[in-house]
Amino acid sequence: MARQDTQVAVRIPPELHKQLKEKASKEERSMNYLINKAVKLLLNQESAKA
Repeated sequence: MARQDTQVAVRIPPELHKQLKEKASKEERSMNYLINKAVKLLLNQESAKA
């Protein structure tokens, strides 16, 4: 079964990448998981303000 997710290339500063990689390792999660979680949180906060 094919995945339905859309791939997006994102540019981030090296320091942010390093921090993200370290956090993912500590939480035993992927960087992709953390990025998706952060985007969802941001969108939920923005929609709550509206």
